[in-house]
Amino acid sequence: MVSLGELALASGASLRPLAPFDAARSITGVHVSELDDPGRYLDGGELLLTTGIPLHSHSAEAYVDRLAEQGIGAIGIGLGEGWEHAPSALVERCRATGIPIFEVPDGLPFLDVSRAFWSLAGRGGQEEAMRTAHAHTRLVQAAAGPDPITAVVRVMAQAIGGWVAWLPIGPGGSTDILHPPSLEGMLPSVRTDVERSLLRSGVEAASFVSHGSTVVAHAVTDGERTRGALALGAGRPFGSSDRQLALTATALLRLLSARERGGPTPEEWIAELAIRGEPAAARALAGASGIEMPMLFRVLAGVGATVDGGFGAGAPHAGVHLTLLSAEADATPDSGVLSGPVGLEDVAAATARVIALHRADPGAGARTDPDSRSRRWADLLAHTEPELRRTVIAYLRNRHQAERTARELGVHRNTIRPRITTAEKMLDASLDDPDVAAELWLALRDRGL
Repeated sequence: MVSLGELALASGASLRPLAPFDAARSITGVHVSELDDPGRYLDGGELLLTTGIPLHSHSAEAYVDRLAEQGIGAIGIGLGEGWEHAPSALVERCRATGIPIFEVPDGLPFLDVSRAFWSLAGRGGQEEAMRTAHAHTRLVQAAAGPDPITAVVRVMAQAIGGWVAWLPIGPGGSTDILHPPSLEGMLPSVRTDVERSLLRSGVEAASFVSHGSTVVAHAVTDGERTRGALALGAGRPFGSSDRQLALTATALLRLLSARERGGPTPEEWIAELAIRGEPAAARALAGASGIEMPMLFRVLAGVGATVDGGFGAGAPHAGVHLTLLSAEADATPDSGVLSGPVGLEDVAAATARVIALHRADPGAGARTDPDSRSRRWADLLAHTEPELRRTVIAYLRNRHQAERTARELGVHRNTIRPRITTAEKMLDASLDDPDVAAELWLALRDRGL
């Protein structure tokens, strides 16, 4: 989200306020509509841009009231299409309902405001990604240092701006740890809540309220039994970056517990994290350990399956031995199922597939997974609506430029983004990811689409 103050500043002369407004108000998007009732197409929090066509035949009061019910973030009216000045009834009703009202001067395109919003939103996403990546690195470095469990708990608490507790289970475990230490009096009740909500139910994660905070707890297992639990609390909702950090910290605590019993090498740690679907933690551990990561990997599944060039062996999963390989290794396994080349983020998905193939026919000898994600994407597009398929191909051909894609297809540019969003949901991948685009383009060309 972007603050209204930031958006107004970034838009410059393209967005002029007609009344005082709350600069900290969050704007979730910019939407252009000339409908009488555009609220049904909004999620809330958007800046609605309109040339005011509905106001020629309907009252400004009814128009604004309907938008207020939908939680609109702000309204901007473009001048020049029948309006030399913003209608006074519109301005007054916006003031009365607390909706910020702006005007876009004649001759200045709405697109300037949209570009300003997405520029700010993209910058915020990049900053959040950088902060999260830095926190992942700090967690791994903490796990590699002295007193690692205490260090991981401390770094995690600093990253979320709340408190974090490590609660070991069973004999021989370490003592309970909570950061910041000033809150240690909470430990007994937190342990009681965790045991009731998480450990007794046997689930891997649970959420509950404790001491006025929303608490998320993750079980730390070693494949055989639960070794402990990680609990996180903060006086705010947890976001996706918080949840990813919690998964990384849980994985590190799992590996630290294993290391206490003569645990894995750094390569084996990295393989285990990648196989469990925690690529950010795997990449951070490789960086902290000075290990160069391959660009692409393969996963080998099979009881006793071995091959030269293994990057690291993961823990057995339900009796299936897993090995992570560099895709450049000359892999010739004696048995088991070998996946196709995948990026680090797709190792977990490849693992699930080769395990399923191995279990379906464990005695079939050495095999290579015939599937690849690019072929699957091409298959999906081959069987979807021709209009959607043509849009994806044109979008890739025109290097993700919606304007040029629209000209090639002979449609309005506002038609392109909804179609691309639909295709991305179907493929479960971002077409703006260069790796995805390259793989999909080659697969589509091979199929002659």
